Amino acid sequence: MDHRPPAPGGLALVEAFLRTRNTVTSPRTLAAWLRAHDFRCGPLTDSSLAVAVGVREAIRALADANSAVPAPGPPTPSALSDPSGPAVPALDALLLEHRVTPALTGDPASPVLRWRAAGTEPGDGLPAALAVILGGVVTAIADGTWPRFKTCAADDCRYAFYDHTRNRSTRWCDVAGCGVNSRMRAYRTRRRPA
Repeated sequence: MDHRPPAPGGLALVEAFLRTRNTVTSPRTLAAWLRAHDFRCGPLTDSSLAVAVGVREAIRALADANSAVPAPGPPTPSALSDPSGPAVPALDALLLEHRVTPALTGDPASPVLRWRAAGTEPGDGLPAALAVILGGVVTAIADGTWPRFKTCAADDCRYAFYDHTRNRSTRWCDVAGCGVNSRMRAYRTRRRPA
């Protein structure tokens, strides 16, 4: 929820983007969101909104995989060889579809990695925003922070958040809200006569 500290680095924009499910519902609100995050944009269409929602929900599905409760016992060999789970192939497909490429900028002695959509200028509308957002996921996978990016375990919430806990055990966006509600539903289900 809003009391959580924001995700670090490029995941902050990813987190903000995933939290637009109830606010970005039209081309006009998508344009307002882009401008609020320093991306230039002209008028957008319904197809622009569909593209943005498709990317948002694809990233949400990748974050859902981070929220799965691991099976008890030692990890399987496949989990050890691919700690990012399904994120890599799914993200690779999104990067190709949206023509996301890395770009080094700044001083050649210590360049800065930026992400861009091929054929666009930095900050230039929806393609540039999606490139930065998808690049934030790539960077998080590369630096090992991606497994901390999750969605709330409550079926009726799925709010995106970054798990800042030391043991990466947070399951709900708000323990006092979604966590208590989920535990109460489970308790009532167990107590219900068969």
